Amino acid sequence: MNRIIALAKITFLNGLRRNAVWGLCIFALVSEICGVFFIDFFGHDLGRVISDFHFSIMWSAGMLFILFYAVQAIAWDDDHRIIDSILARPISRTEYVLGTMTGLSLLLLCFELLLAALAVAEIIWIKPVIGETYFPVFSMTHFSFAWIGLQLILLTHLGIVMLVSAAIRGAFPVMLITLAYSLICSGLPVVRESIGQQSEASAQGLDKILQGMNMIFPDFSLLDLKDSVLSNQSMEIMIGMPVWIPFSLMAVYLAIVLVLSCFIYQRRDIL
Repeated sequence: MNRIIALAKITFLNGLRRNAVWGLCIFALVSEICGVFFIDFFGHDLGRVISDFHFSIMWSAGMLFILFYAVQAIAWDDDHRIIDSILARPISRTEYVLGTMTGLSLLLLCFELLLAALAVAEIIWIKPVIGETYFPVFSMTHFSFAWIGLQLILLTHLGIVMLVSAAIRGAFPVMLITLAYSLICSGLPVVRESIGQQSEASAQGLDKILQGMNMIFPDFSLLDLKDSVLSNQSMEIMIGMPVWIPFSLMAVYLAIVLVLSCFIYQRRDIL
């Protein structure tokens, strides 16, 4: 555990020294602040517009961090043989995977916490300015659940980057596969819904295949809870199940991805 923590600390501090990370952070913060100036373009439901805007910024910034920093950081280690230097020390490949994943996750979560704090401050400030007519409800509890759900989605993508990087060399192929994974996870529920409206036997068989694909490509819409931020209803009523179920399932899925990453790193030839 001490070796994993030490490697996570190195990865975290190395990320803080990267100008690209700070540039992305400043760009996201400025984007959130500038969003205030565009609320006059919407004549109604301003609360939902503001909430969706902030969650969209947090999602976009997190994906940019994963695709253009995390992918490069992991692949850079491989390409420049730094991984050889690390594994030449008393650290196993499993510890390397877990330490790198922990460091990048902490860097991502700190980044997202900063964006969430600005989003909450901006919403709390702007709510009385807009008035109850256009912004009647804001639930901090629901906002927290929605933020945690978003972070689980981003951490799952980061885990997929680690898994693909364990099997494939090069940053560009890893980035493409991760992007394709994200698009499939987003589009699969839409395809299932359209197939479910058909009654043919072939459509039912295809629906079962798509259900099986959900074991590889999870339905992230179950964790997309940003619509609940402006609701008085309980979370269980809104998502149709106890709130801990999708969170627990995604945590288990992420754990399986990391186990597979460790297994592949144990088997692969890094030379």
